[in-house]
Amino acid sequence: QAQPWELLIPRGPAPSGTARDAMPRIGSLSSQEGRKVSRMFPAMVAVFLAAALLLRSPISFTALRSNARAKVPGLTTMRLGPGGGSDPVNNVSPEMQAEGMKWAQKYEDVLLSGNRLWSSIKKNEKDPRKFYFIGTNGNGGKEIAESVMDCLAYIPAPDGTFFLHRKPGVGNPKLQYGMVDTDASLGEKSTISPVDLFMDDEDKYRELEYEIVKEFDAEEYKGFPMGCVLGEGALLKEKTRELVQKGIVVWLDVDPQYSWAKTQFRSKAGGGIYLPKAGEVRPPVWAIANGWDGDVDDTEGKLEYIEIVEERRKLYETLSDIRLRTDTPGIVENSYWGAGKIVKAMKEYLGYADAGDGSVEDEILETDLEKFLEGARLSKYLKQALSWCEEQGAASMEDIAENVDEFAEAMALKPLEKKRLVKAASAVAVTP
Repeated sequence: QAQPWELLIPRGPAPSGTARDAMPRIGSLSSQEGRKVSRMFPAMVAVFLAAALLLRSPISFTALRSNARAKVPGLTTMRLGPGGGSDPVNNVSPEMQAEGMKWAQKYEDVLLSGNRLWSSIKKNEKDPRKFYFIGTNGNGGKEIAESVMDCLAYIPAPDGTFFLHRKPGVGNPKLQYGMVDTDASLGEKSTISPVDLFMDDEDKYRELEYEIVKEFDAEEYKGFPMGCVLGEGALLKEKTRELVQKGIVVWLDVDPQYSWAKTQFRSKAGGGIYLPKAGEVRPPVWAIANGWDGDVDDTEGKLEYIEIVEERRKLYETLSDIRLRTDTPGIVENSYWGAGKIVKAMKEYLGYADAGDGSVEDEILETDLEKFLEGARLSKYLKQALSWCEEQGAASMEDIAENVDEFAEAMALKPLEKKRLVKAASAVAVTP
């Protein structure tokens, strides 16, 4: 029987034409096979190294990198996840959590102030339970009105959880109030578009608007606050004005130029910013009827628009119980800050002001003065201006306009600065 290695030894004579030495020997390779193996060797080594790296544990590899980085002098390894901060689940640092608590407390203070006001109103049957919000389009009326209603209807959580920290579906008290938007309701009740109705018959449009306010006025009190946002020209009808004056009228005032820019702006294709149609602020129906819709650079239309709005502002001034400028920094970005000021003004108006509350007139004067000085490019004099108002007892912008020379002297203004101040003061409308 042949041994295994003998199977590799050729038996018998070599093929004709072939030398014996040309046959392969035991354990040897031909020169051609040797060259092939030599060429394959680097690839085999690379495959072997790759397999070795793949078989290496990813966890230990990451740990080695982390340890090496931590050893660098002055460099601290960040710890995320469990033990990484005050809120390890959401990776929130103690500083971030402190800032979040600060803002949550600010919201809570505004809401609790409204809650205390509504509790006082409910105890006094003579106080009005309905609130009307007036002003021109672009004043953020609906958002601020809803924020005011949120404050009045707010009920603190039994366990003290802040409003911003409440989780859905855990049984927290719900906010309950009534809200009517006359423009939206008119669009639902009209058989044609509101703009077409206004252009066809303005009297019919105003009558339908009056019927909506009348229904709101007749709504029975059910223990929760009720608010109504009126269309820009609803108060032109005397019957509507009589109904509105039964409640508390809040005028959300803005500069006419601001409202023009707000209602005429339209995002354009390729502008880089997309604004959905639902987020656009439409002009009032009378402006659309005049063709002022979407052209912010219409100078002639802008001048006519400002003239009409200024006349409406005089009407709002005579009918409103509370006035708030909503085109100021802070309120523009967050409607709740405006709601907090309105609640504070309502407390003072109804006689429920807290002992620690400052005067609302002072806050309004500061807001108006800041806007006034900004328009005259004199914002750096705000603190001095407020001190002068306090010393002289100035309670309104009209007081400053009437004493502009003394005001300029107290500010030690330069000639060009005084010129800008006098020009801005001349534009202040003095209300009789």
